[in-house]
Amino acid sequence: MPGLLIILFIGLAVVIAVISHQAEKKKQEQIRLFAQSRQLRFYPEKDRSFAGTFRDFRFLSQGSNRFAQYRMQGEVNGHQLLMCEYHYQVTTHNGKQTTTHHYWSTLVMLRPAFRLKPLAIRREGFFDKMKATFGWDDIDFSSAEFSRQFYVSSPDRDWAFAVVQPKTMDLLMRSDRDLGFYMEQGWLMLGYKKRMDLRRLEKMISLGCKLLDEIPSFCKENV
Repeated sequence: MPGLLIILFIGLAVVIAVISHQAEKKKQEQIRLFAQSRQLRFYPEKDRSFAGTFRDFRFLSQGSNRFAQYRMQGEVNGHQLLMCEYHYQVTTHNGKQTTTHHYWSTLVMLRPAFRLKPLAIRREGFFDKMKATFGWDDIDFSSAEFSRQFYVSSPDRDWAFAVVQPKTMDLLMRSDRDLGFYMEQGWLMLGYKKRMDLRRLEKMISLGCKLLDEIPSFCKENV
């Protein structure tokens, strides 16, 4: 009986692996067609240098086994466009067993012709509220509701106040709670904490372009 259970377990594992592989191949083909229809270059392979290339985006340095896959590159509305699915894993040990958790994100990155300064905007979490109680506060804005919902940080507070205009606040407050917005190395990155979904991807591209459009003209210093 134990032997039969082992055989059944192995057989089930093989079936699951085959189904998963087929689903991944189907997804890759759908993304390839998506890229082709928008005249984007498509690179399905894993890029393990991605986090190093964009090292100033600090959250990309988390965990191990970091890579980007399904990369798409091109242009949209006059901006350079880069999109991908990003992975990292965290392994923990409790003395008895080892547990590995895998984390996936969808990244949409836009690089405009004008200069962007570092800025991070994301939904405020428990630890952000804790830091605020100790005086390590984020940047607060005229909208109390926006300041309550979002954690905003930048080494240049004037840049943050200039960029985060009322229309920008409205766009951000209507965005998905799992979305984060980051400016580093001349890029605006929208990071969504789930695997790539093409319908969501379209919305992220549109939102990113709208956010760049709302940046005041006096901030758009050509380089």
